[in-house]
Amino acid sequence: MNRTISVLAVAAGVLGATLTGVSPASAAAPAVDCSTGEYTRVVNSYVPTNVQRPAVDGHSYNIGGPLEYTYEVCLDIPDTETFTIEVRIWNNGTQSVFVDDRPGDKVFRYSLGPNSFWQVYGTLTGPGSTYLYYTWNEKQTTA
Repeated sequence: MNRTISVLAVAAGVLGATLTGVSPASAAAPAVDCSTGEYTRVVNSYVPTNVQRPAVDGHSYNIGGPLEYTYEVCLDIPDTETFTIEVRIWNNGTQSVFVDDRPGDKVFRYSLGPNSFWQVYGTLTGPGSTYLYYTWNEKQTTA
């Protein structure tokens, strides 16, 4: 029986980037509280439902410096909705993608190699033709 290796895992290895999402919350887990994470950047915004939008992190594009960075994001959305986050990372001619599509509020992390370029896209599911508000809480650390 052949084993299938995820393309994402291979791309992450090639980039030397660590792509991690915090595992989904169980019913016994406490609710996500973004006020306790000492986040240094907060973006309050809104998006139309059911449409993929770029720049949900408040930046049209991001360019990293010579160091490796890890971003931790706490996303506060309406409790009954799902905000699928897609981070597209380019580094030295190679592309990788981090996706987190867990419902409700969540905390996730993604890491970047030196001199990376990345964009953050999001799709907030909900009732059609509606705008829903969200809060993007972010902090950056060197890896």
